[in-house]
Amino acid sequence: MHPAIALLGNRSVTFALYDYHLRGVSARELATAYSLPLSWVEERLEAVRLCVKYQVKLSLHAPHTPAPAQQLVA
Repeated sequence: MHPAIALLGNRSVTFALYDYHLRGVSARELATAYSLPLSWVEERLEAVRLCVKYQVKLSLHAPHTPAPAQQLVA
């Protein structure tokens, strides 16, 4: 399906662009399909890439387990 048609069902334009980019659609093709400036599309793709990169990196750490609460002795 052409990206310009399929995008209508998505909530986030930026993440939809990134999804198509991961499937092999170039930033230039996406900019042309949506009549957007190429620089804007490239910036959005990089922003999502960084967002996903750091989200994945954070999820790889062991879950934080708080230290047991110490009882107060009066």
